[in-house]
Amino acid sequence: MPPNFFDAQGKPPRWFAPCLAALVALTPFAIDTYLPAIPNMAAALGVEVAQVQHSVSSYLLGFAVGQIFGGPLSDRLGRILIGTIGLSIFIASTILILFANTVELLIALRFLQAVGGGFATVICGAIVRDLYHGREAARIMSMIATMMLIAPMVAPVIGATLLSFGDWHTIFIFLLVYGLLMMLLVRGILPETVSRFRRARRQRQSRRSMLQGYGQIFRCRRALGFLFGQAFVSGCMFIYITTAPFVFMDHFGVSSEQFPLLFGSCVLGLAILVQLNIRLLKVFEPRQILVVGVGALLMSCALLVASTLYFGDRQPLLAWMVPLVMAMGSIGIIAPNSAACYLEFFPNISGTANALYGASLFIFGGVLGGTVNAVHTGTLVPIAVGMLCCAAAAVSLALFVARARQPIGVEERVK
Repeated sequence: MPPNFFDAQGKPPRWFAPCLAALVALTPFAIDTYLPAIPNMAAALGVEVAQVQHSVSSYLLGFAVGQIFGGPLSDRLGRILIGTIGLSIFIASTILILFANTVELLIALRFLQAVGGGFATVICGAIVRDLYHGREAARIMSMIATMMLIAPMVAPVIGATLLSFGDWHTIFIFLLVYGLLMMLLVRGILPETVSRFRRARRQRQSRRSMLQGYGQIFRCRRALGFLFGQAFVSGCMFIYITTAPFVFMDHFGVSSEQFPLLFGSCVLGLAILVQLNIRLLKVFEPRQILVVGVGALLMSCALLVASTLYFGDRQPLLAWMVPLVMAMGSIGIIAPNSAACYLEFFPNISGTANALYGASLFIFGGVLGGTVNAVHTGTLVPIAVGMLCCAAAAVSLALFVARARQPIGVEERVK
């Protein structure tokens, strides 16, 4: 760790959270910047748009794989080394994508690119847990989450702007440059938070033991309550994201120009609540705020269902938007505190724990969002009911499995 990393008050430097956020933003940039270029890529490769869209799914799968294996490796070999390896894979695969001439090669390279991205970004949450716990960890997570919300909103705009200057290759050149900048950040700025002693001790263990951390996590019942509770919250968000084009443009007849404004209003509500969470953490514990957050999510989703059933096909847009913004906003005070509470149980295997956390959110949320899409009936009822079911499951897990109303004892932490 660099000397004088902490200031005189023992607080992190101001650049710490923005640097971690910039690294975590690698994934939304890699996914969202090239979405506007998918039709162009399909035309260039001589295939249907649907075939190119498989490269999005392959990225999500590769990202989950990268996190699952990158987390334990970072506990064993160190955060900076795994981040370096991940970014090297990301940069190399991005260069190869620039020369891809078949959709099959594109899909395979996107998977490889995502594995590197998973390796690189999984170290961020682990570094936070290595350095902080409790309120301070939740505060850093909140700051990262605030800046992370900007990336998905800005990325498509960047992609569309780059397309105006060239073809789809310009977007991947942008990703290449961003990856190189992140390599400079990891190698020159971020601290190594796994001590040489811990690395040496873990390297003496068998390779099988590298994955035994996952077994420790699954034996910690309260931690699983926080993990799967947040997974259902993520499912609620993914249901919103995957159904938003149908809801706004098909059902309510919103124009493509107005769609980003309505979509962004939910993100704005979430960002405002994240900022509120930072201030609440000065007074309350993360688990206390979490209980209020899941309660607010359940109430908002219940209002969404009630509004949908009451108005039916004549539902005004405002009657849908108000409870929806409330629901998405409540996630801003759930996600950072849920992550902080979950990681509190695993001080010595934080890389492994963070890997499972990140992978589960993408996999679980994606499956739930896809399930609601699969039972599409042409109405808003399945969407609202699906979100309500996710909220109810999150509340049950937080209260009865995670027992979020009770403090986390030192003896409960996995050594």
